Amino acid sequence: MNAHRGHHPSPPFDAALSAQAFHETWLATVDPTGVGQWFRRQRLDRLIATATRDSPLYARRARSARVIDDFEPIGKHELMDHFDDWAVDRRITRAGVEAFIGGGDTIADGWLERYLIWTSSGTSGQPGVFVQDAASLAAYDAIEALRLRSTGPAGPPLGLWAAGRRFAYVGAVGGAYAGHVSVARLQRIAPPGWAPTLCEISVLDPLDEIEARLRAWGPDVLITYPTLAASLAGRTVNDRRPLRFGEVWLGGEQLSPTQRAFIGDAFGCVVRNSYGASEFYSIAFECRYGRLHLNDDWVILEPVDADHRPVPVGAFSHATLLTNLANRTQPLIRYTLQDCTRFVPEPCPCGSGLAVIEVQGRSDDALVLAGRDGGTVTLLPLAIETVVEEAGGITEFQLIRRPDGSLELRLSLQGDAARQAFDRCRRALLGWFARQDVRTPRLVHGHGGPLRAPGSGKLRRVIDDRAR
Repeated sequence: MNAHRGHHPSPPFDAALSAQAFHETWLATVDPTGVGQWFRRQRLDRLIATATRDSPLYARRARSARVIDDFEPIGKHELMDHFDDWAVDRRITRAGVEAFIGGGDTIADGWLERYLIWTSSGTSGQPGVFVQDAASLAAYDAIEALRLRSTGPAGPPLGLWAAGRRFAYVGAVGGAYAGHVSVARLQRIAPPGWAPTLCEISVLDPLDEIEARLRAWGPDVLITYPTLAASLAGRTVNDRRPLRFGEVWLGGEQLSPTQRAFIGDAFGCVVRNSYGASEFYSIAFECRYGRLHLNDDWVILEPVDADHRPVPVGAFSHATLLTNLANRTQPLIRYTLQDCTRFVPEPCPCGSGLAVIEVQGRSDDALVLAGRDGGTVTLLPLAIETVVEEAGGITEFQLIRRPDGSLELRLSLQGDAARQAFDRCRRALLGWFARQDVRTPRLVHGHGGPLRAPGSGKLRRVIDDRAR
């Protein structure tokens, strides 16, 4: 399991755990409501038993817990504040993790010869640090190969979907981010001849440089954020030598229908979306109908309101509670994700029995604006983004609610094009606000273009500065 290459320990990989995860994931893909739910119950029982016995933090919070509802929701701040009491392996400490990350070691190396370290981007206010064990990595590998990259339940073995293909990963490469670490790990554990041929590019590099490197590399598959793909698509639409890819794989941000169509048309390819997080890498995968199917044999999602009460099926939540059934080393039980999600009640035409979910505004803020009747009106980010996209014909922008209550719209365009797009967006937004019974806010044209988050390079398109 831990053979050494040079002076570096191998990334975590356990052949027996991997084979078991692949077998169970295949069975659950074929029969998600029967075998899949049986696996889910068994994994949840083991997780609760392990957490309440071996994690000091969970033992204190739920001494008599027997079912998931016995656990109070827990947030990132509490976990980070009590990091040294969180994991069941008592060698895992915040100081040890930070020393490993900052020690110049290869990011895909096995820490303590058995764990990977992932850090979240901190777009919700505080970065998180998550320890991935071999069992959780085996589960992610199985989901990736059998669901995300497969057109059928059998799917290819790990790494085969990458064999002979050229990939370009444009994302956060300056730290222990999940995507960057996972790509590096896959290259090192893939059997000879199956490792992906990969070019990694920082999403924070100038767009001219990113485009030039993509042209020079000529990848079959582009892996990046929706906003970055849309920016590249905008540059290539009228180009005599447009960029072309076989597929574009997107994640990490909200993908709107307008973005999907624009990206697919510009690059002449299939666009594949997924939903994941540092807390659980592969939460949901997209079927051929563009629906997101929850991997609910490995992860539990609970859409809840502001008081952590369940919302009805079909309704969007205020937040979402996540339980990771794969990782028993660093338990996550009813962990609060700041994502608006809903379970879709209608069956999917693809025929899969795995639940269909929708996600709105990942990493973006809902805006609570003053209503004309004296109350308030909550506007979801995806709805706001759709208005701007359709009115301005643009996908790269930021709408910021400033501390004085005004709204600032930042566009990636310049000169007359920016002024004309702003005027169109302003008229559309103010008209839409009126139809939502919102008291007319002051809307100004921001100086400079949208700003990406330091480190991760993600673009948050709707931001409430007053809430921070």
